Amino acid sequence: MADAREQMVDDVRRYLAAGERLVAGISEFIAMNSEALQDLEVGMSLTDSFRYRDSAGWSRRVSSLLHEFEARRRETRSSVTVVLLEEGRSVTEVGRAFGVSHQLASRIVKGLPADTGEGSIDMGEGAVDTAD
Repeated sequence: MADAREQMVDDVRRYLAAGERLVAGISEFIAMNSEALQDLEVGMSLTDSFRYRDSAGWSRRVSSLLHEFEARRRETRSSVTVVLLEEGRSVTEVGRAFGVSHQLASRIVKGLPADTGEGSIDMGEGAVDTAD
């Protein structure tokens, strides 16, 4: 159980770091788009504004940040699920922890690869609460 818990803690750290990178990237993206809007308001063509502001590069960067964040989210939720199961929680309690149905919680538990702890099911939002 200590290994699974250590993995979960590491996953949470990576998830938080990815979230911080996403927030910073989105903040920069908003600033860039505000400047691009100003370009358009003073009459710059959309083509020139896109080129000048490197719209394609920003699009790729935001996509990459979102992809990384989603991957860390899935890893964290999978490792949290493993620890909850090791702590003796039922599938129903795993579902409650993530605010999802028993059916979805069953799919999450069944989808856990034994060797990586990685899952691929969207478990929605919800606070961890294992109380009955």
